Amino acid sequence: MRLSVLAPAAVAMLLSTSSPSGAAQQQQQPEPVITPANIVVLVDESSSISPQDMDREREAAALIALGEFAPSSTIAVVGFGSDNGGQSPVDVVCPPSTVATAQDRQRLSDCTRTLRSRKQGEGEGTDHAAALQQALSYLQGDKNGPKLIFLLTDGKLDVTDSPRYGPDNIGDQRNRTASELIGTLLQQANREKVQVWPLGFGTVDQAQLDRFAKGSFQGQCGVRSPTPAATVVSSSADVAQALIKAFQAARCAGASDIQRTPLSSGGTAEAKVTIPMIATDGSILVTKHDSRISVSYVDPEGRTVPKSGTQGDSTFQVSGENGTVEGLRIVNPLPGTWTVKISSAPGVPPLDVSTVVMYQGAVRSSMTVNPPAPQPGQEVVVALSLHTRSRSITDPSALKDLSFTADIAGDGFTTPIPLNDDAHDGDSRGQDGVYSGKIVIPDQAKGTVKFTGTVAGIGISSDTRTVDAALVTGPRPLAATTTFGNTDWNVAPGDTVNGKVTVTNNSGRARKARIIVADAAPGTVASIPGDQTVLDVPPSGTSTFDFGLAFSDDTVKGANALTLRVVDDENPDDVIYEWRITATVAEPPPLVPIAIAVTVAAVLTTAVVLFLHRRRRRDVRGLVVHLYDGHQPRGDLAAPEQPSSVFRFHLGEAGAGVPHLAHSAGGEDSYELRRVGGQLRLRTPYGDTQALHLGERADVSQTLSIEVRDEHAPVGFPGDHPPDQFTAQEPQERPSGGNHHLL
Repeated sequence: MRLSVLAPAAVAMLLSTSSPSGAAQQQQQPEPVITPANIVVLVDESSSISPQDMDREREAAALIALGEFAPSSTIAVVGFGSDNGGQSPVDVVCPPSTVATAQDRQRLSDCTRTLRSRKQGEGEGTDHAAALQQALSYLQGDKNGPKLIFLLTDGKLDVTDSPRYGPDNIGDQRNRTASELIGTLLQQANREKVQVWPLGFGTVDQAQLDRFAKGSFQGQCGVRSPTPAATVVSSSADVAQALIKAFQAARCAGASDIQRTPLSSGGTAEAKVTIPMIATDGSILVTKHDSRISVSYVDPEGRTVPKSGTQGDSTFQVSGENGTVEGLRIVNPLPGTWTVKISSAPGVPPLDVSTVVMYQGAVRSSMTVNPPAPQPGQEVVVALSLHTRSRSITDPSALKDLSFTADIAGDGFTTPIPLNDDAHDGDSRGQDGVYSGKIVIPDQAKGTVKFTGTVAGIGISSDTRTVDAALVTGPRPLAATTTFGNTDWNVAPGDTVNGKVTVTNNSGRARKARIIVADAAPGTVASIPGDQTVLDVPPSGTSTFDFGLAFSDDTVKGANALTLRVVDDENPDDVIYEWRITATVAEPPPLVPIAIAVTVAAVLTTAVVLFLHRRRRRDVRGLVVHLYDGHQPRGDLAAPEQPSSVFRFHLGEAGAGVPHLAHSAGGEDSYELRRVGGQLRLRTPYGDTQALHLGERADVSQTLSIEVRDEHAPVGFPGDHPPDQFTAQEPQERPSGGNHHLL
């Protein structure tokens, strides 16, 4: 039965007046935004830069200028050589500019083309000190977001002909003076929290570049991201890829590998790039090398998108069409595989066109603390989850590179709280996008403790939540918890998930509690029927109440997330219990009409059905064995792609103490995996046979376990049993093998 939900306007009104209700939609909070950055790109213009090197430097600088995704970020591009008497050692080709509009980005694209290699007599040395000084002048003072300097150079410090570092150059005095100035400037960079990311190509002084990186501010965009480091590549052809990697690390940006696509003269080509679900702001960047090459962009649904304007929920801005690097900036891009169509004009030489995606997710985290008002010495569970402007993010593959961290702080102590999404140590359900952990409040804690949770990592703009919890003594008047049985949290739009809430009354008088849905992720629309939200609790003891959580017909498809709260009805601000819940909403697969199924069955002969059925149920193709050392993955091994009723493998060591899976031709050390009666059977080298279920762990030693998955997901045949059932009537096969202990 489908339950009705409150209209969005009614929900918003109820929430805004703080009246608990049985429904929730996205709360009226400001949308998460991308943190801006302050960026200076320093480009070597010394005479050793060849015309081809300069082209690659220009393109690399344009990639950063066009790829930055936060509208309020500022970018400057500065070329540098030296002052040999009467010249400026720096060329400010692009003064600091925001990237808010297509015109801003186009100006940056245009000005990068004025970078040049200096000729003899124009100050053809390499004055890193003057370049660094110019960059720091743009990054002084308080600024919103990180301060980043990217230094591109093909050589080492050389100011031997520069009188500004002394009247003569006895014993390389000028270079020593400039080097001392660099040391002072790096101290300033530390004070101003400016990071320096050097990139060298050709013959460079690695130690000098390391000095720039390590001597600058050692900030990082997330706990798993690196601090500034120098990169040296063999030639200018690798500068773009290396600079993108540095930008990714410094900016906490997501970036694909560069896709290089051969393009013939006058021909066409396509490149495929993927924008992940977590991306909310990004750019598709195409290095054309020739402005006569044209580009169009096709979204994952097969629609060519506009280069300016909106389509669906996405907004587009193109820049650099008239240059050698073109960028399409997208706000709220459609996730999936995009096709970049590339066309060459007649007369354009054959080229390798490069395509890359750079992106970031504007995210907001939700944190729950349960119980919300704990006692000293009591165990508390903290949970942290994530959503973007448009959706909750629960896919483990989208979250695996992010860090979910939390701590508790009180008078005289700060303690980290380990979080996990693996259904242990406080986490109630694994791989659901809710990272949880437990901590015991110190016995000596008093007053209020602060819980802080942070989500950070490559590909997102980090977010931090704090919750102040007032400590209480003695039992609270009301305490509560909820359960949902064995629900798998995969529901159809309009369907209901049934749960129970258990309330304990310690007050000695009859009370009322209320259960509400709150803090819904964008697009999530859920409700509890009004007659089930008010809980009449007797004066003492524990009472259990049934309720249904219904997901609306118009809730967002895919990941949904919300917080379930139980509050004291006399004081709705008093939260007794809260828990973060995620569900996957999807339309159920269409049912095949019975008449069609009967017709199909009549066409097939009994012999063919039985043959395919038996082969399907015994063929081990598609099975993959995953090896774990504790909770640490140690690789996987797929069954050979040829018909077989047995999958043989053995455990060995890839190195000292490193477990390893490998195929086996049979023998005493072999494990043998078979499909038997709709289930899996594993014969071990020790002579025993055990039943396995797909997706479940099975121990193979004191520390190692395996998990078997089926990647083929074949279509079932009449009479098939679900994979978690075993049919005793079908004969069991007993593989042979001896006893042999490994590891």
